[in-house]
Amino acid sequence: MERRVKDVVSYLETDIYDVRMIGIKGMGGVGKTTLARVVFDQISFQFEGSSFVENVRENSKNPMCGLKTLQKQVLSDVLKNQDITINGVYEGKNMMKQRMCSRKVLVVLDDVDHIDQLEALAGEHSWFKPGSRVIITTREVQVLVAHGVPMNMILDVNLLSHVEANCLFSRYAFGREVPTQGYKELSGQVVRYAAGLPLTIKVLGSFLRAKDELEWTDALERLKTIPLKETLEILELSYYG
Repeated sequence: MERRVKDVVSYLETDIYDVRMIGIKGMGGVGKTTLARVVFDQISFQFEGSSFVENVRENSKNPMCGLKTLQKQVLSDVLKNQDITINGVYEGKNMMKQRMCSRKVLVVLDDVDHIDQLEALAGEHSWFKPGSRVIITTREVQVLVAHGVPMNMILDVNLLSHVEANCLFSRYAFGREVPTQGYKELSGQVVRYAAGLPLTIKVLGSFLRAKDELEWTDALERLKTIPLKETLEILELSYYG
């Protein structure tokens, strides 16, 4: 994770006085949201305003939420004003264009899957004051390209290596970097099942923490009957919902 954080920060180049949008791309469960959150928490103090908009894909389609609610979130976070009212997406675009350009901001748009979402939440560079940064996480590189994010500003988040996966799992399952004595083989089986996906590793590690060997064995037997794709979908729902 530390290496990935450094990679994102190097893309952002926060000491350069321009407006920059970067993408973090990868399949579901590889840790895009976690990576963006760590970077956000690490550097947001350098900006005059900041907003982390989670799960854009789902929230933009929710009739109780929608894009205008996400626009309000960004403006409220950045301007530190909860009394903002937006009656429609078009009005929200104009408000963001007029009111965001006076502040150096950091905005994270998490799990974007359609160009309409980017046009509503980070339409043009001119919306932002120089020095501002926008981080976009997505599974769809085409969305980034369509919005004008250069290919050299898109970080492809890959699966964890075997060493990284073991270390991450141990942190969640045992609270340390290596497995507790007697659990090395069981840990290896779980890590192999997770196939390098950070979300799967974290949730399974948390689930198995403080459980005895019999419970671990039972869990592994049940996992063997469930395809990883199905497990990932269940974990994503529980993790985000």
